[in-house]
Amino acid sequence: MLGLFVRNLSNTLEDTVGVREASVLMNLVGLAVSDDIQKEYLEAAGKNKLSRADVTQAIIDLKQRIGSDFYIIEDMEDRIIFGNRRCPYGDLAKECPTLCMMTSHMVGHLIAESQGYGRVTLAETIARGDRACRIVVNLDPDGPDDGGLSYYASGTA
Repeated sequence: MLGLFVRNLSNTLEDTVGVREASVLMNLVGLAVSDDIQKEYLEAAGKNKLSRADVTQAIIDLKQRIGSDFYIIEDMEDRIIFGNRRCPYGDLAKECPTLCMMTSHMVGHLIAESQGYGRVTLAETIARGDRACRIVVNLDPDGPDDGGLSYYASGTA
């Protein structure tokens, strides 16, 4: 039932305001959701700021709670690569690829609030027909630009 709601909402947004504008609206929703999620993880950890390890585990936990199969492919100083073998939206994602932007925005905002900056690239997505998702998070704002979206901590840019 939730999937039907999400699909219809996404399609209505795309049809009404266009794909680009729907993505902007999804960004706003992603920001609001990630703020609430961050508050919950901060409260649970009893901290004012999540460490890199904390935020990485929070992202995996969050995505698994909604039905994804998120895991770390690579964790290096300047980037983190997440994998996902199961889309929580199932086949709906193929009909509404803007749903993937929710992942980008939530991951990007959570990483940025923890690390100051994060550029999220949806290198591979199930929605685009790939067998799995590959989400690359670059932590160096001066690193090579692979076409992802940049996210900054609140109050910076």
